[in-house]
Amino acid sequence: MIDHGVYMAGATLKSNIVNPGRNCPMSYTVEEIAAANIFVFEQCFPTSMKGANYLSGGQTLEEASARLSAINKIKGGNPWNLSFSWSQALQLPLLQLCRESKQLQLVEMGELYVKELKIASSASLGKWEGAPGDGDHVGDKH
Repeated sequence: MIDHGVYMAGATLKSNIVNPGRNCPMSYTVEEIAAANIFVFEQCFPTSMKGANYLSGGQTLEEASARLSAINKIKGGNPWNLSFSWSQALQLPLLQLCRESKQLQLVEMGELYVKELKIASSASLGKWEGAPGDGDHVGDKH
C-alpha cells in the first residue's frame, strides 16, 4: 500500500473477521475466535495503521458484538482501535421490523437503532456482555 502512496497512519483496515466456516464441523468458543483474530493481526497488521473496522460478513448483531467485544478484551497492549463496519448487522433488524409490519415504523426503528448502537459501542470497548454462547461457533456435525 505504501508503494501506491497510501498514507498508512490515516488509513483504516477494513477486513473480515476470522471466523470458522458456516459448515465447519469443529466448535469454537467466542474466546477462541477472538484469539485467532488477535493472532492474525499480530502476524500481519500494518504497524503504522491505527485501526481496523471488521465487515460483519453476514453475522447477526449478537454474533458480531460478542466476537468484537471478546477481541477487544484480549487485545492487550496492542495499539489498534478495533470496531465493525456495522452497516449490515445494524440495518437488517431495522428492515425486518418494517417487513413484519409492512409499514415504516419510524419511532420503533429509532428505538431499535439506539439500542443497537449502544451494543455496538460497548462491543468496540470490550464491554459488551451478551447471553451465554453468543459468538460461539457450534460445529456442524452432519
